[in-house]
Amino acid sequence: MDGTITDQNRIISPEAIKSVRLGIENGLQISLVSGNVIPVMYGLKTFLGINAPVFGENGGIMYYNGKIEKFFEKSKPFQFLEYISGKSSVKSYFTNQWRETSAAFSMNPEDEGFVSAEAEKWNLEIVNSKFTWHIMNPGQNKGYALDIIKKQFELNWDDILVVGDSDNDNSMFSLPVKKACPYNATETIKSMSEYVSSESYGNEINDIMVKFHII
Repeated sequence: MDGTITDQNRIISPEAIKSVRLGIENGLQISLVSGNVIPVMYGLKTFLGINAPVFGENGGIMYYNGKIEKFFEKSKPFQFLEYISGKSSVKSYFTNQWRETSAAFSMNPEDEGFVSAEAEKWNLEIVNSKFTWHIMNPGQNKGYALDIIKKQFELNWDDILVVGDSDNDNSMFSLPVKKACPYNATETIKSMSEYVSSESYGNEINDIMVKFHII
């Protein structure tokens, strides 16, 4: 979501809003899958009129049809956060007060290798969304969320188009779905995409929908 329908400062793109609304009005099912917390995702679903499930915490939690469903637990990620905060520059992110399945943090770049190695010892996963770092349970990723959507709506993989910009989208882009990204995407995501838009930060949504003939 951040960097895909927002700008560098996380301000939502008016063009992205128009494109999402146009897609829904044309019969698309649009879902949002983000590293953000479920209160934010609920707000976006409400105010944008999103008509499919929304997922927070990189697939760890879902809101749909008036219900919240958790797929993972937060106890181990929070225990690791407390442990690693005493051994590195890691600092807890304020949104952790709303997190139910993962923990978010910031750190100095030089600590990345150490923190990742320690997380592996705990059988946890560390991912970078470009805006913050996330501590997650094994198997907790956006691809997990996509599999839920596929089963819930009885879709084939090639019925699904994913749009993302950061390396925490890798798990979605590794699946046999249609894939596109904005120009501001990481090189890894660009290399995995069928189509790289010349537009960025939300302006690419309309371009991608036109490219894949869905509006």
